[in-house]
Amino acid sequence: MELIRGSLISTGLFNSKIVSAEAEEPPLITAGELLAACAEGYSPGKPNQYCMRYVFGLVQTILGIQQQEQSAPIFCIDPQVVRLEAATENVMAYLQAQSTRSEDEAQNLVVEALNKNYPCAGGQR
Repeated sequence: MELIRGSLISTGLFNSKIVSAEAEEPPLITAGELLAACAEGYSPGKPNQYCMRYVFGLVQTILGIQQQEQSAPIFCIDPQVVRLEAATENVMAYLQAQSTRSEDEAQNLVVEALNKNYPCAGGQR
């Protein structure tokens, strides 16, 4: 009986660690951290892959959520007109201009940058 109780206690403790690990969210990257990562190997017209992937991933995620929820767009980027490199450079410029907010979550400032640089025509927002 003691062996069974000890086994159940061990299992319970193990499972509680799994649950608590799942409940914790990873820390989000700050605007300052993103800007520093984007600056590595940067040359005008050629942002680094990390930075472009971050912007692209966030754009795709937001567009997917908006489509699923059928909500008004936050920004309007025509991929036939706007290259990813240009959008990424606009985001970088916005992050630099908002340097006092370097501890804010990067995703929030990137969305602001996209909203400011790529507003929707006709008041769509």
